[in-house]
Amino acid sequence: MLRGNWLKKSKEAGELLSQGQFERSIIIYEEIARVYPQLLEAHNNLGVALRASGRVTEAIKSYRRAIKIDQKYLIARKNLTRALWEVGKIDEALENYTLMLNGSDPDSQLILEAVLTINSIKFSKPSGIARRLLLLLFTFKDIDYQRLAYPAIKLIEIGRRFEKTLAFSKKDNSGKPRFIKLIADDLSDQLLTNILTWTIIPSVCFEEWAVLARHELLFSLNRGDPINIDVEKLWALTLQFQLTEFVQEITSQELALAKKLKDSMDFDDEKALAIVAMYIPLNEINSDVCFWEKLYKSSKSESRLKISVEREVFNREIENTIKKEITSLTPIEDTVSELVKNQYENNPYPRWLTVESTKAKQTFTTKIRNEVQNFSQFNLNLENPDILIAGCGTGRHALSTASRYLGSKVMAIDLSRASIAFAIRQTESYGLANLNFHQADILKLGGLKKRFDVVEVTGVLHHMEKPLLGWEILRGLMKSNGLMRVGLYSVLAREKWSNLRTSTPKNISNAEIQSFIREARIKMIKQAKITGDQSLFDIADFFSVSGCRDFLFHEKEVQFTIKEIKSCLAKLKLKFLGFVNLSETTKVSFYKEFGKKGNLLDLNQWERFEEQFPATFITMYQFWCQDISQP
Repeated sequence: MLRGNWLKKSKEAGELLSQGQFERSIIIYEEIARVYPQLLEAHNNLGVALRASGRVTEAIKSYRRAIKIDQKYLIARKNLTRALWEVGKIDEALENYTLMLNGSDPDSQLILEAVLTINSIKFSKPSGIARRLLLLLFTFKDIDYQRLAYPAIKLIEIGRRFEKTLAFSKKDNSGKPRFIKLIADDLSDQLLTNILTWTIIPSVCFEEWAVLARHELLFSLNRGDPINIDVEKLWALTLQFQLTEFVQEITSQELALAKKLKDSMDFDDEKALAIVAMYIPLNEINSDVCFWEKLYKSSKSESRLKISVEREVFNREIENTIKKEITSLTPIEDTVSELVKNQYENNPYPRWLTVESTKAKQTFTTKIRNEVQNFSQFNLNLENPDILIAGCGTGRHALSTASRYLGSKVMAIDLSRASIAFAIRQTESYGLANLNFHQADILKLGGLKKRFDVVEVTGVLHHMEKPLLGWEILRGLMKSNGLMRVGLYSVLAREKWSNLRTSTPKNISNAEIQSFIREARIKMIKQAKITGDQSLFDIADFFSVSGCRDFLFHEKEVQFTIKEIKSCLAKLKLKFLGFVNLSETTKVSFYKEFGKKGNLLDLNQWERFEEQFPATFITMYQFWCQDISQP
C-alpha cells in the first residue's frame, strides 16, 4: 500500500499528530517504518508521535534506530537528547549535546539549548560528562557565559576542589609553602579559571576560599616568600575580584598592606601586580593610561593581564568619552528619578561581559507568535517594528533585541549616562545601525511624538515613586493595538528578603557605599549560616557590588501582587497575553493544580497558584499585554 506513496501518508500522519490524534498517527508512522526500515524520517517521526502520546521510552528507541542508520542525522539526535532529558537520563543527554556541538559550525540555537539545559541542572554528584560540555561551551562566542557559572561552580565544589585549602587554613599553618601549593592546585582547574575570567561566581563557599587565598598571597608577597603559581592563573583570580567590584570581605590590615605594597612595588613583577590588583583597581594603582598601554602592548604580558587592563583601564576611558556625547531627550527633575539616576551613575547594572546572539535571525512576528497565541497584529508592523526599550540599563537586552529581529528599529533610553555609555561601548563592536541610545526620564516622555509597535519596560516601573503613572505614560507611546512587555517585582517572591532591604546612607561617597554593602553582606552571610536559609545565595546579583545594590539596597523599590497587576491592566485598557520565561516545571505544576480547567491566561488562577508557590516569580513577573482601547 505504501510503496511509492510514503510521503503522502507521512503528511497525513503529521496532520493527525497536530490534531492530537496520537494513536492514529503512530499506526501510520509504524507502517511506514516497517515498509521503509532505512528511511530516517520514518523512525524520527514515529519517535515524535510516541513522545507526544507519552510513550517516551518507546520514542527513545525510535530515535536510536534513526541514528543507527545515520550517526550524523542531527534532527533525531536533538529529539533523542530532549527525550533522554525528559526521562531523567541526564548524563546521556549531556553527552549527546557534546557530540552534536563537536561538529563543524554547530547551530547557534543548539548551543543555546545546551546552555539552558545545563544551567537548569542541580548537580549533587560529580559528572565528567557535564564538565566536558561546560569546557566545550566556553569555546563558543555569542553566548551568555554567566549562565554557565552556577553549574560550573557546583561541579567544582562537589569535586571538593576547595576543601583541602579551607581545612588547612584552620590548622594555623599560614605562611608555609604548602598553603601556596594548595592554592596553586585549586587554580590548576581549567573550568575554574574560565569562570573566574568570564563570570561572576555565585557561591559563598568559593568566596570564602577566594578571600582566604587572596589574604595568603598578599602576606606571602610582603614576606618575600616564593609564589609558585602560574601568573596567568593569578590574573584569573584577580579578574574575579575586579568583576565583583571587590565585594568580598577585606580587613583594614589587608587594605593598608596592599596600599603599602602598591607604593613600593616593581611594576615589572606581574605576580606582585596581580596580587595588589586583587585589592585595588588598576587605575588607582597607576593613573597613567600610557603606562597601561605600554604594558598591554608588551609581548611579555600575559593574556589575562591584558584582559584586565582592557576592562579596567581602556574601557573606562572609552566610557568617559562616550558619556559626553550622549543625547538627552528630556530633563531629569523628579526627586526619585534623580536618586535612581545617581545610583546607576556610580554602579551601572548589570556589568555584563557576554550576550546571547544568534546567526539565525528571525522577525519579531515569529518571536511573539512563539511566546503568545492570542495577540492581534492589526495596525502593527511586526515585520519591521519600532521598539522602545524603556530603562535599558547597560544595554544587554537592547543589543540582543536589535541583533535578533530582522528589520527592527530599537530606541533604548535610561536615566544614567554611565549605564548608557557602558551599553554603547559594549554594542559598538556589533555595528548595529538599528539601535540608538538616549538619556531620558520616562516621566518626561509624554511629549514624544513617535509611537511604537512594541514597548518593553522590564525591571523599571517598580523603581518609580508612582509606577502606574510611568506605566500610563509609556502606554501613551504605543501605537493603537500596540504590544507591551512588562517586568515587575513580586511581593510574595521577595518577602523573604524584606527585612534585608534598605537604602544606602545619604551623602556618602561611592567608596563608602562599597564598604557599606560589603559589611552588610558579611552580616547576611553569617546570619544565613545560622538560620540555614541560603536562598539568598541563589541570586547571582548578591555577588557583586552593583548587583547587590540593585538587589537589596536600591534607592526605591515597589512590589506588586497579581491582584494589583490585574487592576493596573484594567485601568490602562491592556489585555494580558501571558507570562513569559516560565519553566517547564512551573507549567507542569500549574496544570497539575488546575487540571483541565488550567488556563495560562487566567490571572485569577495565577494568583491562587502563586499563593501556593510563592517563589514562582522569584526574579520578576514578566508578561506581554496589548492595547485594547480601540474597538
